[in-house]
Amino acid sequence: MERALSAALRDRGWLRPEHRIGDPNGYMRHVLYVDPRDRFVVSAITWLPGQQSAVHGHQVWCAFGVAEGELTEEQFTPSLERVKTAVVRPGELADRDLECKLVHRVSNRTAAPLVSLHLYGVGAARLTTGINRPY
Repeated sequence: MERALSAALRDRGWLRPEHRIGDPNGYMRHVLYVDPRDRFVVSAITWLPGQQSAVHGHQVWCAFGVAEGELTEEQFTPSLERVKTAVVRPGELADRDLECKLVHRVSNRTAAPLVSLHLYGVGAARLTTGINRPY
């Protein structure tokens, strides 16, 4: 899984102009692939300058990295103490969350758009409601 995700981040042939389109109201998810057996979904997420997620955990396993731009990830304890801040650059993977224990916030703190590539262990029907666990 990590090898394939890393390869996709380096060889961005999948990244089309429509995957770079953002929404000024919040990050925008572009579904790239749905596993026919409904085990996982691959999506590109476009973050315009200044956009960020809420602090959240995951209900399903997740791995992601950066295709274009620069992503800042803050990690927290379950009691919301910040324990780590990392900057993830193009071609790099962020810390994966295979056990659904990570609590984090993802943001674009730069003046340029950001496109991240996400692999979620969820079926397509639950893509918008079955991933994040709010804090």
